[in-house]
Amino acid sequence: MFGDLALFALLFVLQAGLFFIFHLLALRTFRKRNLLYCTAASAFAATGIVIVIGYFFLSNMFSSAGAWAVSITGSALASLFACGLYTFLGPATADRSLACQMLVSLRESPGGRGTRDTLFHGFNPDGFVEKRIDECKEEAILVEADGELALTEKGQRLADKYIFLLRLLGLKERAGYVQY
Repeated sequence: MFGDLALFALLFVLQAGLFFIFHLLALRTFRKRNLLYCTAASAFAATGIVIVIGYFFLSNMFSSAGAWAVSITGSALASLFACGLYTFLGPATADRSLACQMLVSLRESPGGRGTRDTLFHGFNPDGFVEKRIDECKEEAILVEADGELALTEKGQRLADKYIFLLRLLGLKERAGYVQY
């Protein structure tokens, strides 16, 4: 039982590790492409490779065929879930939240259709930024004094981590906003 659990964990960690390697390669190779497509392709490629490895090289190490099948399937699903979670919590979050807001707006409109004007009218750019400023102030990431915003120590550390992640993924092209 513990051997099967260890093999399950091995498969999961191998898939996650391959995902990040493939993801870095895909982002550096296809820099101007859609971030979500690169992420999805990396996740499915890593999962497929690990399934093949599990099928050909690890199947006889499990205590039973059932344990093997559950581990292969479970680790693949868990890995895809983790990669998906990274995708929506990682570098594309702000960009994707606006896209999700637009999709929901269209879905809830009559007939599931709308115009560009409807989307522009329904989106308040000031409110979008203002909401995030309020959230950052609430979390002690930003402070405001005399109409100026400044990062707190916590905010600087968070920004440094985000900049590191962007550079690691090859997404930081200039000091301003980069649309992925």
